[in-house]
Amino acid sequence: MVKKKIATVLLSLSSLTAFSGNNLPTVSEVKLSTPTVETLEETTGSDAQYAYPVALSCIGTLDENLNPVCNYLSFNRLINKNYFIWAPKGKEIIYADKSTNGPTAWNWSAPGAQIGVTTQNASMTYNELGHYEFPTLTATTANGTSSYTAEGELLVSGKAEITTANCRKWGETYMVGRLPLKGADDSDAGNLGGTNSAGMTGYGNFFMTAHANAHMTGVNVYLAYKPTKYKEGAELLLRVWYPLENENGMNFTGLPIEVVSLPFSEIRDAKEGELPVKDAAVAEFVFEKPLQIWDKPMFFVTVEGFSDDPSTEDFCMLTEVMGQNIPTEQMSNIFAHNSFVNYMDNGYNMPINYFGAAPGASFMICPVIDNQDGDSGVETNIAENNRTSVSVSNGIATLKNPDASTFNVINLAGAKIASKTSQDGIAEFNLSKGIYIIQTMKKNQQIDVNKIMVK
Repeated sequence: MVKKKIATVLLSLSSLTAFSGNNLPTVSEVKLSTPTVETLEETTGSDAQYAYPVALSCIGTLDENLNPVCNYLSFNRLINKNYFIWAPKGKEIIYADKSTNGPTAWNWSAPGAQIGVTTQNASMTYNELGHYEFPTLTATTANGTSSYTAEGELLVSGKAEITTANCRKWGETYMVGRLPLKGADDSDAGNLGGTNSAGMTGYGNFFMTAHANAHMTGVNVYLAYKPTKYKEGAELLLRVWYPLENENGMNFTGLPIEVVSLPFSEIRDAKEGELPVKDAAVAEFVFEKPLQIWDKPMFFVTVEGFSDDPSTEDFCMLTEVMGQNIPTEQMSNIFAHNSFVNYMDNGYNMPINYFGAAPGASFMICPVIDNQDGDSGVETNIAENNRTSVSVSNGIATLKNPDASTFNVINLAGAKIASKTSQDGIAEFNLSKGIYIIQTMKKNQQIDVNKIMVK
């Protein structure tokens, strides 16, 4: 299984070199980390099957009908245990039926959510903090009745560390390693995601989260190994940005909202049992106070400060190298990619597959998010009210909340572009293509917030 996946990754690297052009530095090979977990093939003899909830990764490729509101969780076992997907409390989660042999009837039962759901695709809402087994689907097909429960558990709200990589199972959904570079003259040029002489001055990941009171408390950047050489006093610089639109499209580094530095000397070895790979290290950036991000439709996290001389410095981030499926027609959509490079100081406008990484690959830059509804030590200011139901069809966003007095629409630049008084808890907005915040107000107090994508 793992050998087949490696071959697939290497094939994608070969085909992408031609796509990105001969003048760019390119990945020469994949150097996989050594896993400490067993690779097991998941098997099922059941006709009944379904897909895991869609997560906010490769966002431009997502089907809005599947209501993508979950996040992938990083492979940090000390923070996330064995959970790999994180759902917001009180938001609709969609489980899509994938049953075979002509299914004609369905019955879903989800611990912590609903039971007895008989639609083909199941809409589930988890209203309590915790972790829950995935639903059991009983389907009737041409072969009779069979049942299926996906392996693992769903984590609901609380505090977790997110990623843009699907870290469910090594060798099946992800593998991490480093990506050595060769320069335009075919010389060794360091690593993509690390110290290099190829003109890469920064690396960044693009994120979204749908949690109603999300605050970022720090970011862990995972490395292939602990650096052994660097200049005295060398520091990494981590910044969190609020992307803004301009006349040229999306500027990921539009507005800086957090800046943290970390001396190379404080990069630590991974703790025992922390990560599922050997010899890894952690650059642990801790914020002085939680950074409010629930009101941001998206955020971008960059890592800079490494040098351009691999002979005197060996900083190298881990990268998820398998990537994810990006349809050909979406490859030019910047929102379809997870990780980006600042090349020749021209800004973060080049996805890492331009340099030979697999499409949808991700740097292991992992924000720690506290939704402040667990034992986080920080008080929440979100009132207990009904959640807002949001549906989008043909550019019309319909909002429903019986507690609402007003609905506001906020664009990517943070500007309120529309506001309507609730009529019996309902309002409609005609919106152009884009991503928006929907702010639900009750007597001048915000009681709910949602992010929507209009395609």
